[in-house]
Amino acid sequence: MRNFLKLTAMSLQSQMYYRTSFFLNLLSPMVLLAGQYLLWHALYQQQPDHIISGMDAAQMYSYLLIAFTLNHIMGWSSENALSKEIKNGTVVKRCIRPVSFLSQSVAEMTGTLLPQLALNLIIASAGFLLFGRYLLVPSLQNIVLFLPCMAGALLLRILLIELCSLLCFYTTGYLGISWTRNAIFEFFSGALIPIVMFPGWLKSMAYMTPFPYMIQIPISILLGQELNVPLFQVYAVQFFWIGIFLGLHGLFYKNIRKNLIIAGG
Repeated sequence: MRNFLKLTAMSLQSQMYYRTSFFLNLLSPMVLLAGQYLLWHALYQQQPDHIISGMDAAQMYSYLLIAFTLNHIMGWSSENALSKEIKNGTVVKRCIRPVSFLSQSVAEMTGTLLPQLALNLIIASAGFLLFGRYLLVPSLQNIVLFLPCMAGALLLRILLIELCSLLCFYTTGYLGISWTRNAIFEFFSGALIPIVMFPGWLKSMAYMTPFPYMIQIPISILLGQELNVPLFQVYAVQFFWIGIFLGLHGLFYKNIRKNLIIAGG
């Protein structure tokens, strides 16, 4: 645990080394949040009853604010740090450290997401405090139920990025893998459009994947909305997918190390 915390602190320090870039990366997601708000505001203004697919404007604006908090936790360069190391060969330093490969990656991404997540939570809290009359404000009970689900969602997100990064050992590039991962994640997680607005067959397909358990379902818990499964089952499914990701990582990494050749002088 001590090694994990040290690696997390080192990752956080490296992120803050270039101050201008660090603060620009922190604040740039706010532009996307403003764009999403303006888009949905225009759509709701066109509806006579101000309801779209069973969601009123207050529910949607609250959803956007929380989805922003959970989705924009890491920048492009942070998500692809391991992929770049694999392609340029510097990943070898991870293989020789006396810390497991997975622990290094999880610690590094944890150190990267902490400042962004803290800022996002401040922005979301300020939004609910300042514009609470236009939003669906979560209750204290829902916040307590949301916190462990959010922790599971963040761990799932980190493991997803780690698994997709390992695929770069089998390819000649990483951009295609990253773009595909982002597209699939943002669509099926509910980051772009709430899954409750999907048609029935697509909604059922989405809930068979781990992606809704990273954004849509944690938001539903926080806002007190109806869940597709009982609450205890939500936590169980998150643990299930975490186990699946860990198992896949072990299989991939074992095969990679078996075929990895390190040449040096």
